[in-house]
Parts: sequence; structure tokens; C-alpha cells
Amino acid sequence: MGVLGWAKALADELAAHGITVNTVCPGYTRTERVEAILESQSSSSGLSKEEIEKTIADNIPMKRVGEAEDLAGLITFLASEKANYMTGLAVQVDGGSARTFY
Repeated sequence: MGVLGWAKALADELAAHGITVNTVCPGYTRTERVEAILESQSSSSGLSKEEIEKTIADNIPMKRVGEAEDLAGLITFLASEKANYMTGLAVQVDGGSARTFY
């Protein structure tokens, strides 16, 4: 919540200068770090990486782990001129995992 508040304060302060500030809130997304965590959990539990990932995905409404491409389109849009009247947003890209509203 601190990051969201800080981003909103920046958005309010910088909007008059034509600078937009938006926050992308990713959920569980496949990255090198996530792959390392899955590998570590697999080694310590005796379960396969696929089994661990399925357990995680089963708790996500879309039933899958996010991919970088799931974030890329939104980030590209927010950085473009097409989003020049959008500021102070917090956009969740999490397959429906978040149970709160911003």
C-alpha cells in the first residue's frame, strides 16, 4: 500500500507537467527468480516443479501462472501517447488473484 500511495502522490504532483505515473501490480509471473524458487521447492519437497506450479496455479482464478507477455502489452500501452490522460492508476495483472480494489 505504501508504493501505491507514493505513486498516487507522484501522479498528483506531476500531472500538471504532463508526466503520468501508473503502477502495474503483477501477480505470480514466470521469471528467472520464480523458476529458481520452483527449483528450490522441488529439491526440498521431492515434488516436481510442474506439481508445485500446478498447486500455485490452482489458487489463481485463471488457473495459470502469468507470463512476461501478460504484462508487456499493458506496460507498453501505459508508456505510450495513447495513455496520456491516464495517471494515478494501479492495474492488477494477476489472473484475478487479488481480492481487493484500489
